[in-house]
Amino acid sequence: MTESLKTRKTVCSMLAGLLLLAGCAGAEDVPVTEPAGTDPEDSAVQSAPPPDPLAAELEQVAADTGADFSVAVQDNRTGASWSYNPQGRYLEASLVKVPILLTLVRQATEEQRSLTAEEERLAAMMIEYSDNEATSELYSRVGGRTELNRTYELIGVSDTEAGETWGANETTAQDQLRIARTAAQGADWLDAELLEFAVGLMENVCPEQNWGISAGVQDYGAEVALKNGWLQDDDAVWNVGSAGFVRTGDSDYSIVVLSSRNSTLPEGIDVVEGVASTVNGYEEGG
Repeated sequence: MTESLKTRKTVCSMLAGLLLLAGCAGAEDVPVTEPAGTDPEDSAVQSAPPPDPLAAELEQVAADTGADFSVAVQDNRTGASWSYNPQGRYLEASLVKVPILLTLVRQATEEQRSLTAEEERLAAMMIEYSDNEATSELYSRVGGRTELNRTYELIGVSDTEAGETWGANETTAQDQLRIARTAAQGADWLDAELLEFAVGLMENVCPEQNWGISAGVQDYGAEVALKNGWLQDDDAVWNVGSAGFVRTGDSDYSIVVLSSRNSTLPEGIDVVEGVASTVNGYEEGG
C-alpha cells in the first residue's frame, strides 16, 4: 500500500466537496458470482422472491416513494439468494468502478506481478473518492471495453455490456450481485492478496460517500465493503445504486440496491438507504 489510512482519510475530507458529483461518468437483476473456479456457463441462479414479511415491507417502500428499485441478496455462506423486481434495468454509473478494479487485479494476476504504486494510487482515487479522472485513466490502461467485457464474462455477467464510455450502460441487480460476490469471495483468476487490497478500498470509502448498503447495519463491528453510483438519465431523473457485501458475527451476504425515477440525488439516496436498512435488519436477524 502506498498511502496510509490516515493520509487517505485526510485527503478524503479535503476532496469531499469537490467530488460530490463524481459518482458517475459524465454519462452515468440478479445472477451471482460463483465460488472460485466455477464455470459461468453453469452459474445460473435460482433466485427466490423475498420472504413474505420482507416483500411486504419493500412493497410499502415502493408505494411510499414512487421509486423504481431492484434488490438482490445472496448469502455468501450457503449460496441462497433472493431478489425483488429482478427485471429492472438501471444505469451502471460508478458501480462500474469495481469491475474495472477487478480487471486491473485480473491482469496483474495473469502477469504474476504486484500493482505499481501508480496503479494503487489511481485505484484508491477511483474507489475511495469516486474520482472520474482516475477512473478514465485506469479504464484506458486496462484496455477499455474489451477487457472489461472479458471480466464480465469470467464473472458470469449476462445483461451488462461495457461501453466506450464507462458507466453509461445499463445493468441489472442480478449482474451487480455477481460482481459484489466476486469481490466478497474471490475467484481462481484473482490473486488473493491483490483482491484483499481491492476490497480494502471498498471498506475505506470516503465518509461523505459511505451511504447506501451500509444503512441499518446494527453490528458496529461489521465489515462493510461497498461502492455507490449516481447519474441522471435522459429524462433528467436520477439513477442511484449501491452494491457490496456485509459481514457480521452471524451473517455474511452480498447485497445490491438499484433505483431510478428519483427527482433528486438526495431523494435517491434516501430510497436506497431505506431499502438497504429494511433488508439489513432482516438479514442480520437471521
